[in-house]
Amino acid sequence: MSMIETCGLTKVFGKLTVFKDLNIKVKRGEVLVIIGPSGSGKSTFLRCINHLEIPEKGSVVIEGEKIDSKNKKTYKGIIEKMGMVFQGFNLFPHMTVLENVMEAPITVKKEAKAVVKKRAEELIDKVGLIDKCNVYPSKLSGGQKQRVAIARALCMQPDIMLFDEPTSALDPELVGEVLNVMKDLAREGMTMVVVTHEMGFAREVSDRVIFMDGGKIVEEGKPEDIFNNPKEERTRAFLNKIL
Repeated sequence: MSMIETCGLTKVFGKLTVFKDLNIKVKRGEVLVIIGPSGSGKSTFLRCINHLEIPEKGSVVIEGEKIDSKNKKTYKGIIEKMGMVFQGFNLFPHMTVLENVMEAPITVKKEAKAVVKKRAEELIDKVGLIDKCNVYPSKLSGGQKQRVAIARALCMQPDIMLFDEPTSALDPELVGEVLNVMKDLAREGMTMVVVTHEMGFAREVSDRVIFMDGGKIVEEGKPEDIFNNPKEERTRAFLNKIL
């Protein structure tokens, strides 16, 4: 059974068709990296997977369950199986690092505070920031904020992690610390879909790479095939510009 399966997924903004009839399957423990030029539909596709954007057509199935926003019994539970990390960190400025990480499980899942606090501290330690538990976001670097955002998403105990260009807002010297946390997650077997411009990460960590352009999947395959011997001229042209 696939962890994620999209069938005929189509998204339209006004007169613009962002993408049409996109079909993917992601296996348990797989790291799928989506690359492509800006405006190719990558981030919107990711947001449609967890219904931050509602697709006009098609379906998203998570662990065998179809996401249906009209079915209140199943909708919330399916959505909670996915954690998401954005370009912007979106931390609550009036909360400490620990409070930011604890907030969702307590508010959304109604979990006991003591249980969540222990898990949150373990996750903050996991991303290398245990000494920052009582610090507010304004005192953190961009890389530290993004690592807190990852810990916050993990505190909901998701089965799947979605990353939307998580390093694009960071200074170059801070990118590595975030990518290292993501590499650790991949090694631990977390199912991940990552939209990124970090080709080194895509080459090293992904099990499969999708190249998107113009709202279409132009090419997909193993990273060594995509980067070393792309079949499509458009893929070659894109990689030649950025590698």
